[in-house]
Amino acid sequence: MLELELKKGSLFEKVLEATLDLVDQASVNCSSTGFSLRAMDTKLVAIVSLLFPSEVFERYRCDDDHSMDISIADMVEALRCANKDDVITIMADDYNGITLTFESPKKDIIAEYDLLFVDAESHCFDIPDLQDLDSKYQAIIRMPSAEFMHICKDLGSNCDDVVISVTKEDVTFCASGESESFRKIYRQNKTLDESEEATATHVDMREPVSLILDLSYMNSCVKLFALFDKVTICLSNTIPMMVEHKIKEKGYIRYFMAPKVEIEIEEEKEGKTENEEAGTEGNKTMQD
Repeated sequence: MLELELKKGSLFEKVLEATLDLVDQASVNCSSTGFSLRAMDTKLVAIVSLLFPSEVFERYRCDDDHSMDISIADMVEALRCANKDDVITIMADDYNGITLTFESPKKDIIAEYDLLFVDAESHCFDIPDLQDLDSKYQAIIRMPSAEFMHICKDLGSNCDDVVISVTKEDVTFCASGESESFRKIYRQNKTLDESEEATATHVDMREPVSLILDLSYMNSCVKLFALFDKVTICLSNTIPMMVEHKIKEKGYIRYFMAPKVEIEIEEEKEGKTENEEAGTEGNKTMQD
């Protein structure tokens, strides 16, 4: 028996909504310790991995381990139907699907939604334990989530890529487009007082590192930043970048994003050039 109880507008609901920009199906595992979810976007660039510990829920019961594939889009759509003060209960069996029950505060109105399991086999993949990954990251950046939100906003909507570079002296976020460019630099400051520590950007650099990332995927993470105080960004030239938010002491949501390689960037430039040439040719034909 699996039974989860939460309130309307809970962190669980908001996080699921925020992941919809990237994924719509996921593999879910529930155990006595919590609710975990893994999903990959259709372009195979980003992975979402999250763990909601049992204490996040108003009530959490899991008699046996449950593994299932669900439609995040369908679950979020159903959760949006709950009224403001409803108590939401999610129950699952081992066969067909899950049932969402919305109960009014006076317990006089009850609504139920049945959602069938989906086949997400194509999304199956393994995520190494973070302890195994930690030694492979060349730089780890920790900063306030609000600051990272500002970075993504400042990078601009007309830029395709962002370059994140870490050296012994500073961290640089840089993006450029056809008509604009932006660069933000964070110097290493070793003389912070206690009042500055909470809002400072901290960097643990083992080796210099520089990555090119798709800015649209960075912007997909931004929706979550308003829900958390801190964000951790792990960089490596050999494994995917990771963006992590902590949920309570043991929980987390992690985005793994594959960096771009030069061949991808060249192909994008060639594609844009071909589109521009086709557009120019089309305009000439219209004029003729």
